[in-house]
Amino acid sequence: MSFKSFVSFATAARTLVIPLLALAAWLGAGPAIAAPQPRLALVIVNGDYRHFDKLTGPYADGDKIAAALNGTGFVDASGSGAVIVHRDLDRAGMAAAIAAFKAQLADAGPKAFGMLYYAGHGAALGSFGDVTLVPVDADKDVVADAATLSRAALTRSLLGSGAKTVLIVLDMCRNVVAAPPAEPTAADGSATATADTQPGSRGLARVVHAPGLSLRPDQGYLVAFSTSPDQAAFDDGTFSKVFAEEIRRPQQNIADALKRVSDRVALAPGKSFQKPTFDYGLQGSAPCFVSCDANAGGRFFDCANCPYMRVVPAGEFLFGSPAGEPQRGGDEPVQATARIDKPFALGVYEVTVAEWAACVRDKACRAISDWSKENPNPLIPATGISYEDAQAFVAWLSVQSGLGYRLPTEQEWEYADRAGATTIFPWGDAITPSDANYDQTASYQKSATAPYRGYPEAVNAYPPNGFGLYQMQGNVWEWSQGCADQGCASHILRGGSFESTPAELRSANRFAVASGRRRDDAGLRVARDLRADEVAE
Repeated sequence: MSFKSFVSFATAARTLVIPLLALAAWLGAGPAIAAPQPRLALVIVNGDYRHFDKLTGPYADGDKIAAALNGTGFVDASGSGAVIVHRDLDRAGMAAAIAAFKAQLADAGPKAFGMLYYAGHGAALGSFGDVTLVPVDADKDVVADAATLSRAALTRSLLGSGAKTVLIVLDMCRNVVAAPPAEPTAADGSATATADTQPGSRGLARVVHAPGLSLRPDQGYLVAFSTSPDQAAFDDGTFSKVFAEEIRRPQQNIADALKRVSDRVALAPGKSFQKPTFDYGLQGSAPCFVSCDANAGGRFFDCANCPYMRVVPAGEFLFGSPAGEPQRGGDEPVQATARIDKPFALGVYEVTVAEWAACVRDKACRAISDWSKENPNPLIPATGISYEDAQAFVAWLSVQSGLGYRLPTEQEWEYADRAGATTIFPWGDAITPSDANYDQTASYQKSATAPYRGYPEAVNAYPPNGFGLYQMQGNVWEWSQGCADQGCASHILRGGSFESTPAELRSANRFAVASGRRRDDAGLRVARDLRADEVAE
């Protein structure tokens, strides 16, 4: 399989740009340990503004990020020594610091990894335009700064250094321009705009792909935002705190780090809601701040709010259960050979509470009760979901990504679940408490038991199956497209849950539930068809 993905997302507040490499590989391929490379970082924080509200938060934000970078092998933008924080730079100071950073990246060579972090005010160049950094001496007309300090201009400039990886984090306040700007030119991407500050908040409007950007085959970029379209990111340090923690976390590449930042910020307690999102154009394998996860190869996502996906290849399998399988259900088809004619994409994990929260924010999904009090983890699955709720979620994902998300068919689900196995469970004919999250006080064919756990665990809590898919058995029931009656008043759940007996985790087991009924142990896993350019001939 090959993936050729470029996704543009709309807007939001703090921006993150990463030139990197092809989507599926970028999300996981590569060595288990981050490859040695020159790492340079420039940290700029502005707060003492002359014509805008003064900010105090950026100073602490910059200190947290600099400390995290110093702990993961970065040196200062000057080319040596610890990363330092540059404070309250005017136009001339910002221009000089960025130019010197670009020169040092060029000197470091084509394997260099450069990071620019900026915290302070920012201006959105209209609802359909770029965003620009704001020096401390800027006035209300920010057009003069856009030519050199816009996201597009910075991306082109720093990529022009020849560095392999450039990460730009624009942690900026919301200064929204009501009128759409003039079309940016390929030369500088600038547009006339004025700024209007919302006190106490940070956020940006829409960003578009930089025109005229030319990359080497081993370069690419990612643009991430600390909040979602038209949402403010408040100046409370949440984003920088979480991002600094994820910089230090081992066993994840940058894409994984950004997904975790997005999920954790969305679920952070506070009066305001933020859901970081991002935009990318990638062509290769991603670097890691600390170390990489060797098991992450081949997974991908189509948008910042989209779940991780993996390609399930076409093939034949035994669908259903043998007539003599212990505790076989009467509605299970007698086992026979079936074929999946085309490869398709399926969620690596069950949909999480953080992914569901983004849909709720957009008013496309209803709010749900979850198990966060029992297990306060952004990676626990979304629960309390009916078939109709699940359909609302996949419709929203389709709008977000521009791709046709859906629920898997029953045959697709069972084929992906078995992953080539012909046994009762994907791992064999017996089950133990270490295999899955279910009601472990119950036994199947004299299996071992354990105390009752009583709540869902993180979606990656147990090892993956042969196709690299996690928790197909147990944790939460997963909706399928399968109908339980001629009128499709009920649909079929698959996989069992943390409340299920072990027999309900058998690969062939089916559970019919009314389409509008919500269960506290029911969630979903999403699927989509592959485009022609995603399928290798």
